[in-house]
Amino acid sequence: FINLSCQTNFNPDVEKEVLNGLSGPFGDDSFISIVECAEDSLELSSGKAYYLSLTGSDSSDGSEENPFKTFEYALSKLSAGDILWVEDGKYSEKINLSSSLKGHEAAYITIAAKNIRAENKVIISGAEISDDDFCLCRITGASYIRISGITFEDSYGLDAAGIIVSPPSSHIIIDSCTFTNIKVPDPAKEDHVANAISCFGDSTASINNILIYNNSCTNLATGWGECISVTGNCENINIIKNYVDKTGNIGIDVGGNYGYCKNAALDFARYVYIYNNTVKNCESAYGDTSYGIYADGGQHIQILNNKVSSCSGGIEIGAEEPQKSVNYATCDVLVKGNEVSDCQECALAVGGYEKKRGLVAGVSVVNNTFTDNADYEGGAIIAMSKSNEVSITNNSFINSTVFKGEFLYKSLNDKYIKNLTVKDNTFSGIEGAEY
Repeated sequence: FINLSCQTNFNPDVEKEVLNGLSGPFGDDSFISIVECAEDSLELSSGKAYYLSLTGSDSSDGSEENPFKTFEYALSKLSAGDILWVEDGKYSEKINLSSSLKGHEAAYITIAAKNIRAENKVIISGAEISDDDFCLCRITGASYIRISGITFEDSYGLDAAGIIVSPPSSHIIIDSCTFTNIKVPDPAKEDHVANAISCFGDSTASINNILIYNNSCTNLATGWGECISVTGNCENINIIKNYVDKTGNIGIDVGGNYGYCKNAALDFARYVYIYNNTVKNCESAYGDTSYGIYADGGQHIQILNNKVSSCSGGIEIGAEEPQKSVNYATCDVLVKGNEVSDCQECALAVGGYEKKRGLVAGVSVVNNTFTDNADYEGGAIIAMSKSNEVSITNNSFINSTVFKGEFLYKSLNDKYIKNLTVKDNTFSGIEGAEY
């Protein structure tokens, strides 16, 4: 535990929180500029405008007066900088974005709802799609792509998903989209998985420079999966201002050390910025504690200013898989400014939850507010397990009734919980919080 090369380096004197000299958002310089202006109207496409409509024709020129009919044909016409405006309607056609679609830094390829702020919607529906692939949109090797304002709904099957991003995709923006009624059958059955958005990295190359922004995810049944999932060989991922409610298992998940990438040094997500998301009502179909936000493996992760409520668990920094080297432990994680409330079983968990699990190290939990969590006999506000160098400081712990749970629970002895600092926190309505 002592010779861990990945250590936190927080400097309270700087305006931005710093992880090993880097701060989020994460990405190359041009991508960070896009992320930082995401609140504004993003003008990323300056090329030709094409149009798509249910009443169009693939023999037309794709103009507003004569739109294309199918995504497959329309996408074959797009070049760097072009934009495909999609007319309102329910489309029973999956979207496949392959390596043939490549924009560049100054010219993204955009697929967007034409009337993004209107009551009518552009809907990609799986209700009438009869094949065995239940993913509504696949991004495989495309780069400098934006998908905006589209609804993905009604996909039911094994590995159902709204959008799956696969390597070597890079510089992908998914914003202002809606994901609903995406469900796996028998969600309590082991390894039955569905996702709203999944970035799944392997040995091909990293998935990198990703922005998942201002999306709405509701009414999902993800089974053993997660609503927004980033796992394996992924880096420079930004998950910002999304709304997640009643989606099944975990809301936002960052994972690693599962063997998806042959190179163990790359087999985990890294440089992940999780900011200003709202996550509610995460409940497991198979009985485990479902956390609103979960870092299960990964390094250099910032979890900032999120609101997590009414889940079975609040925020967890864990390590389900034992890493092949201590250098690949879950580490360098900042949890700051979050509001966690009404989570039934546990508000904050840190560590590999059994001796045989992985190590969590270099975690700072600071300036968060925890309200009315784990208020029953057997519940715990903080659960600690296999970890090293964890600091829990300057947080507020509030309970509005007579607290019945345990403030700090250790599932393992101090041989496995090294260098824990719990200090300068404030308490209201919580007895027995001696730290």
